Amino acid sequence: MRVIIETPKGQGQKYDFDPGTGNFMLKKVMPAGMVFPFDFGFFPGTVGGDGDPVDVLVLAEIETFPGCMMECRIIGAILAEQQERDGKKMRNDRYLAVPEVSLLYATIDSLEELPEETLDQLEAFFTSYNNQAGKKFKALERVGAAKALKMLEATADQTLQPQRLIQIYLPLYDPTGKALPEKLYNEIKQTLTEKFGGLTMYTRSPAEGLWKEEQEKTVKDDILIYEVLAPDLDKDFWLAYKEKLKKLFKQEELLISCASVTIV
Repeated sequence: MRVIIETPKGQGQKYDFDPGTGNFMLKKVMPAGMVFPFDFGFFPGTVGGDGDPVDVLVLAEIETFPGCMMECRIIGAILAEQQERDGKKMRNDRYLAVPEVSLLYATIDSLEELPEETLDQLEAFFTSYNNQAGKKFKALERVGAAKALKMLEATADQTLQPQRLIQIYLPLYDPTGKALPEKLYNEIKQTLTEKFGGLTMYTRSPAEGLWKEEQEKTVKDDILIYEVLAPDLDKDFWLAYKEKLKKLFKQEELLISCASVTIV
């Protein structure tokens, strides 16, 4: 998993990433003698219970800086409940990870391989860190790498996940110049709507397709464009569906394109 560091270990001040400006802002200064035991950051593209990206503590011997991005493996998580100053309670789990480039922690793949004292000290740090901010931190459970990874996958920010935009270019006329029957388009509309839950049709002003034949003669045709959104590309479906459309529309070739887009 990719991690972005906000506050490096040993720092006595807390930095937060500001997505509006893309900068790291000094958030608070901690009491004298209190510093972060390890690098503290977040998993981009996730949303935690507090509405912010999911937090992660990165165990490593290397020195980093605010904004440093690294590939890490999840080794577990401390499930926790946090009580705000107004009394509101929420889950605020703390994930633990190790950089792939780390040498000192190269053999660590799970919480069970860490000393019990280390985990106790981490829980004590988060308890003290929240207390000085007027909040309460309560560790509930420690979970291993597999469960932690599964939980993290469920926090993916769906509003930022890339989607597949698939466009189908359909002719209005067959190779002889005869208009194709409307029922063909209605069948496609029904098939795609049922499978993908929606369909966009560019039908009010047919697009114009231009290409050159072998004799270098430019050929023009009016086309319609249908498009759908899907979380991924089902290649088997689209290859089979393309062959079906080629037969229905009496075409030697038919264009179906796919692009990755992010819905804002």
